[in-house]
Order: sequence, then structure tokens, then C-alpha cells
Amino acid sequence: MVSKKFGLVEKNAVYDKRLSRYIYDRYSKTPISKESLRELVHDKFDVKGTEDILGKIRNKETSIHWLDLTHFSPLAQSVIEHHSKASSSPLSIEKGVLELIKERLDKTKHRLICIRCGKWERLVETREIMGSISCRLCGSKLITTTFSSDYELSRIILNKLKGSEINSDQNHKFERAWKTASLINNFGKKALTVLSGYGIGVETAARILRNYVDDENLYRSIYDAERQYVITRGFWNDK
Repeated sequence: MVSKKFGLVEKNAVYDKRLSRYIYDRYSKTPISKESLRELVHDKFDVKGTEDILGKIRNKETSIHWLDLTHFSPLAQSVIEHHSKASSSPLSIEKGVLELIKERLDKTKHRLICIRCGKWERLVETREIMGSISCRLCGSKLITTTFSSDYELSRIILNKLKGSEINSDQNHKFERAWKTASLINNFGKKALTVLSGYGIGVETAARILRNYVDDENLYRSIYDAERQYVITRGFWNDK
């Protein structure tokens, strides 16, 4: 649940205990694991109820009976069958995690903006991009992207193109948008996929795309970059 809150796993995704454990191991000693433990101890555990049960067992008010059975009950059988399907090798577990990440990245929303004219915008999900991306007004293939909720970038681009004065922070955003447009022009949908990753900026995306081997390797690189971002986030200077 915490990984969903952080945006690392799609909110509607369903995964089993082993996949959950794999995610925990990969993100141990990060804010995600710390929040998971906090939520588990403070929100999920019934400490008082557990103490009451243990006290009754200790005082012999409640007894425990062991039964030797030759067959699993129907309830236990369904759990065993589900566990058998999920108890695959670490490689296949990792593949399951990568599938969850792919699902999240495919559903990430982007605000596409033409950096040549600044007048064309389009709100899309990654999975909706099928071919090359170009402006429907001027025909340019230099299309940048930003968060779906970012309404400022298009104004910055228009002001820059008009020669209007913009401050240093706005100029930095314009330069970053230009680099992003170049990346999308060269790599198309793959660039949007990588930029959908949590905490992945244009420089990290460029490195991942330059080392592209195949799609599985791509999603694994995105996963590793997200993990690195989560681990180092607390040491960044947010000036």
C-alpha cells in the first residue's frame, strides 16, 4: 500500500506476498520501508488484542489444540495453490515487479507542448503514443513534456519565443524542456516511458536510453533509477 502511495506501483495493481517482500527488500532503508513499518506497527497491529490473547493462553483461560490431518481443508488448499503459482524463482518474481512498474508507467499522464510554436498542447497517457510525435499546428517534431498539472511551462515557452523577459528559474525550465524535446525527438515513446519514472530527470533518462538493449532491460534500468532516487532524495538540496 505504501509503495502505491509513493507512486512506485500502480494504485489498482494486485500482487502477492512474495512480490511484496521483493519490493520491500529492494527499497529497504528508504522512506518507503520506514513508512511501511510505521503503518504496520501503529495502524495494522492490534497490540492490545494480542496481549489479551497471550495472557489468556498463559493463564490457561484459552487452550491451543493441535490436529494432525492428512488433507488440507478447502480454505487452506486454495491458499497453497495460490502460493505454488507465486513461488517461482527470484528472476520471475523480479519480472512480476517489472510488470507492475510497466503498468504504472504506461498510465502516466503527460502534458505535451510544442517547443517551436508553444501553441499546441495535448494531454496523453504514455500508452496512447503509437508513432512519432509532432505538432498539429506547425508540424515540428520538437515536442517536450511536463507534468499533467503543469500549466506554467507553455507560458514560459511562449514568452521565450516572443523574446519577453523571463527570470533565471523560468529560463532553467525552458532549457530543460528543450533537452526533453530533443530526447523525445530522438527516442520517441521510449523517452516518454523513461521520463514517466519516479524522480527521473532528463539527464538520467538520456543515460538510460543510450544504454538501451531491450524493453526488459529498459524497465529494470528505470526501476533501479527510481530506487536510487528514493534512497538519495533526503540528501538533495532543494533550493
